[in-house]
Amino acid sequence: MKIFTDTNGTDGAPCDVKVGKVVAALFNDGATTSWYRAKIIEKAAKGKVKVLFIDHGNVAAVAQATHLRPLDMSLGTDRIPAVAKEAQLALAKVRPLEQDDGIDAARMFQGMAWGKDLKARLHGEIEGKVLVTLYDTDVDSPSINEKLTEEGLARIGKRHEVFEVLDRMGNSDSLGKLVKDLKEAQEKARKSRKGMWIYGEIPEEDEE
Repeated sequence: MKIFTDTNGTDGAPCDVKVGKVVAALFNDGATTSWYRAKIIEKAAKGKVKVLFIDHGNVAAVAQATHLRPLDMSLGTDRIPAVAKEAQLALAKVRPLEQDDGIDAARMFQGMAWGKDLKARLHGEIEGKVLVTLYDTDVDSPSINEKLTEEGLARIGKRHEVFEVLDRMGNSDSLGKLVKDLKEAQEKARKSRKGMWIYGEIPEEDEE
């Protein structure tokens, strides 16, 4: 994208703003301002759009008029695949950010992960997302998946969801151990009435 920036400068240009479309988005990394490949994920207020920088994984809200421009066809993802891969914590489900437990989960995750070197165990890919178990210390220590669950900020999926993942991932030993660890962590949270277990059980409508 350096050549793209050198050729086009840093002025925005009229751009088709459609969710899912890959464009060039301007970003300042603290040292310089350059164009990067980005996917539009939603339209925001005040003439801004939220984009995912597909080669780095970060998300930002940028001004449509000044921070976007069409991407050269030669730089499209059909010719140069995205470097960053979208991932999710394996078997650990959290509440949406619109709910207090979801915000607390995001804050705890940020505290454990942001700006740190993590270790990851990759279990495979489902629907374009890589399932991972993350560790902030050693892989023999409790995982971030487990820590969130023990605090009542994540829960293991329903039985059929777990079986589906195990079946698609080949019933690996690492996933089997993760299931066991998450069940134990969840039971601790339930007994301690932490997070989403404050009332002892999760209402049926919240199980979805």
